[in-house]
Amino acid sequence: EGGGCGVLYRKKMANFEVILAALLSPDNTTRSQAEEEFGKIPVSVKLPNLVTMLRTHGASDEVRTMAAVLLRRIFLQLEYKDLEEEVDRGVLQRCREELLMAIQAEEHNSIRRKICDATAELARSSIDDDNQNHWPEVLQFLLQCCNVAHPRLFQSALYMISVVPGIFGVQLDYCLDTLKQLLVQALSCNDLEVSFEAFKAICSFLVFMESNPVKNRFADALPLMLQVLHKNLELHSDESLLKSFIDLSEHCPKFLRNQLDTIVDLMLNMMATVEAEDLWKQLSLEVIVTIAENAPAMMRKQHRFLPKIVTKCLQFMLEVEDDPDWLTADVINDDEDLEGNSITGETSLDRLANALGGRAILPHIISSVPQLLQSMDWHCRHAALMAISAVGEGCEKEMTPILGDVVNAVLPFCHDQHHRVRYAACNALGQMANDFAPGLQKKQHDKIIPALLMVLDDFQTPRVQAHAGAALVNFCEQCPKSILLDYLEVIVAKLENVFRVKLDELLQKGTKLVLEQIVTTTATVADTVEENFVAYYDRFMPRLKYIMANAITKDYRLLRGKTIECISLIGLAVGQEKFMQDAQEVMDLLLKVQLQQGEMEADDPQISYMISAWARMCKIIGSGFVQYLPVVMGPLLQAASIKPEIVILDSADAEQQYSEEDGWEFVTLADQQKFGIKTAGLDDKCTAMQMLTVYAKDLKDGFANYAEQVAKIMVPHLRFYFHELVRAAAAEILPHLLQCVKSKGMVAVRDMWALMADKLLEAIEMEPDAEIRTVMMESLCKCIQFLGSNCFTAEQYTKLAELLKDALDMCFTRANERLARRHDEDYDDMVEEELEEEDEADEETLRKVADVMHSLFSTHGTLLLPFFEQLLPVLSGMLVEGRPAAHKQWALCIFDDVLEFASSSAINYQEYFLQPMMKCICDKHAPVRQAACYGIGIMAQCCPKVFSQTCIDALPFLTATIQSPTAREDTASTNATENAISAVAKICKHLESQAPVDNILPMWLSWLPVTEDKEEAPHIYSYLCDLIESRWTQLIWLDCSYG
Repeated sequence: EGGGCGVLYRKKMANFEVILAALLSPDNTTRSQAEEEFGKIPVSVKLPNLVTMLRTHGASDEVRTMAAVLLRRIFLQLEYKDLEEEVDRGVLQRCREELLMAIQAEEHNSIRRKICDATAELARSSIDDDNQNHWPEVLQFLLQCCNVAHPRLFQSALYMISVVPGIFGVQLDYCLDTLKQLLVQALSCNDLEVSFEAFKAICSFLVFMESNPVKNRFADALPLMLQVLHKNLELHSDESLLKSFIDLSEHCPKFLRNQLDTIVDLMLNMMATVEAEDLWKQLSLEVIVTIAENAPAMMRKQHRFLPKIVTKCLQFMLEVEDDPDWLTADVINDDEDLEGNSITGETSLDRLANALGGRAILPHIISSVPQLLQSMDWHCRHAALMAISAVGEGCEKEMTPILGDVVNAVLPFCHDQHHRVRYAACNALGQMANDFAPGLQKKQHDKIIPALLMVLDDFQTPRVQAHAGAALVNFCEQCPKSILLDYLEVIVAKLENVFRVKLDELLQKGTKLVLEQIVTTTATVADTVEENFVAYYDRFMPRLKYIMANAITKDYRLLRGKTIECISLIGLAVGQEKFMQDAQEVMDLLLKVQLQQGEMEADDPQISYMISAWARMCKIIGSGFVQYLPVVMGPLLQAASIKPEIVILDSADAEQQYSEEDGWEFVTLADQQKFGIKTAGLDDKCTAMQMLTVYAKDLKDGFANYAEQVAKIMVPHLRFYFHELVRAAAAEILPHLLQCVKSKGMVAVRDMWALMADKLLEAIEMEPDAEIRTVMMESLCKCIQFLGSNCFTAEQYTKLAELLKDALDMCFTRANERLARRHDEDYDDMVEEELEEEDEADEETLRKVADVMHSLFSTHGTLLLPFFEQLLPVLSGMLVEGRPAAHKQWALCIFDDVLEFASSSAINYQEYFLQPMMKCICDKHAPVRQAACYGIGIMAQCCPKVFSQTCIDALPFLTATIQSPTAREDTASTNATENAISAVAKICKHLESQAPVDNILPMWLSWLPVTEDKEEAPHIYSYLCDLIESRWTQLIWLDCSYG
């Protein structure tokens, strides 16, 4: 029987080996069948078989490697509870033992590393929710392997730590000192492979401990780490050390503080090493830029190095090649020259300027660029102009006062003898049009527009001619309409001429680069000047329709797509009356393209242009567009439903199997795990969802038949974390979908809301992006206002209260963090600007919380009070002395709503808001004053009997704030003052018998007119009308007295 069992076992393993070998097959059918067969095998059977195969030395290296890779993939998908539930304990124990023995016995380096990968993942899966590692033997194994006498095992242990730095779990508390000692010992090891692996392990460990002060105990190891890195740079042996150091620089930049001089010196020397490969130089620059981005204030102190860093970026930018193909290219590749030193230098300069700011970077640009511009070498002139393009956004504040000089310096190069320099000049003007809009357009239009129009005559250099058109797009997009109208005739004449010439060229030679750009430029001009383009409509539309009808081959997909965009934008600009003469023909052409869409490839650019064009046609035609929905909606829903390909994988897989060139993007998860998403189709998906929002908003009940289907697509995308704008569109459409189904009755509305409510609340709670969270909260407000009272279940009201409270608490936490950063050793003016931006972001959150409360109070009235009371402790805390002005402002706004919409019950909460409101009437911050003054006015208007004495007591404070010397120094102060004037009017009107009206009136009249606050003006002038009716004689007397 034993012999028989042995035979069966060998047969079973042979079959298993066959499956693994088939998984490696280049034949798709064979591989797919093997994957299906392997997937049917239970985990408890797979694991021991894979481990056995791994240790079967008679098997091929490829099969054994596959066994290790599959093991790791299995463990990647298992958490501790899964191990307990899905894997027999005996099987699991044997696998653990076998893997540790395999590491020690394996002779093949690459297979041993794969075994380490699998073992490290099993160790990670053995850690429970309390961070307890239930495989203590692996921890003992790691510490025992850290022995210089066994460098191969030492290296394996270090590698496992770098792969899963959290492998020790809570046991780290007991072995940290030992671990540190062993890691430092490894750094000093004479075996370079061990010391290099130790370097990567420490980097990985410190990144994992990013927010844990434990990492500071490794500070004394940093000099040794830099010695190892220096040795690695000398040998150019393993660039993964630099990549690990970049990760460390990103996550723990301040850990590097004490050795920052040494680090920057080391990186600059590497970049200056002539014989070094470009990749090493680029990674060295990336270290510096990464530190600058993640600890900008710390890097700004490196005054000695900043000019050298800027110079090195500029030197990189000189390494642009004059490729003949560049000049003649008729199709521009998006990834053109993305990996060269030139683009690395340019993007690094851009990032440095954004990170460090103009005061740190601009002086070094000013000292370098003029000399480069005067050089006889076109590379220098090109680099200088591209540098101006790169730093504009980051240096906006400092460059704005000298913008005229910068433009004057760039303009002569629009007619430089070298085409790449002319291209760079157009690039600089176009980029500045973005970075300094609309100021640049207002002050420099008389120089820039003629210069770009001149370059549009460069028919000998199509690449430059097209770029001038692109720069003109940037300029026109944010140019005030009134300015562009002064140049409209000359711009249109130039565009028409180039259009005509290039259309002829297309027909004769098939070239299309410039024509594609001119079509887009024409669309932008029309979009900006709107109805003023009517006079030129007939000069362009026939040619555009011709292109749309005849550019039907694959080579002309982009041209046709841009033409479709141009036609729809011109139609939107000139309006229905003018466009209707061509509307039917255009719609027929669009329908023809639409019917071909099923034959289009997934990456066909026409798809996204079509989606947007249909939405514009909807805006032009209005309700008449409903008849086209059956044709439009199918492809649109299909595009909105695109499911991107997502994979979970390890770093090695990411590099070897999924590349960025193939459209993959990666996000690193905890413990160095990654997930990747293939981005193909994401932009089309986003556009489709935005257009669905347009249809729902514009067509209303005409869209009702599609509302439910669209809702089922959109609601799950509230948590589509791969694209912010997808989530924004999913949120924005919700109230419009409710409006769409209103014609079907309130039952349909409630059913629709039932699909949305829980998911929207969950999405707001989980949303990582502050701007998108704002969009979601705006959508929530609109839904509440549309639905009215009792729009939530009891559980949902509780959930919403928790959500709002958490949002407020997070604002408090961040405010305290910013206070601490204002006392940090790296604090400077630039840090203060960053903190003020964060203040504004949190203020927007507070505003949205107040908006939600306003929507609830305005629809629920006193019914909301139990809900409100859940937030009362937090809101009252926002009014205590010392809280930021924004906290006081928005808390007062919410109490204002209590006074306005729950007037009869407001007295019950006076202990929380009354004294702070009175005190804030004269607050030094205008928005706080406005909220307080508005609240006093609401007291007089909505609950005068309850708060009569409070209103009378407030009069001196209101008078003081109105008569303050700074009462109208800016718009915010004027709004606060006009709210105070309105409050006085409401007190006099509603408490006439108690207020000293006769004494107040002369002053009150002298405070008029009010001109800013449109909401309060009706109350003020209504009271004035009342006075004219009831106190005409007295007013005449007052007028004479003060005349």
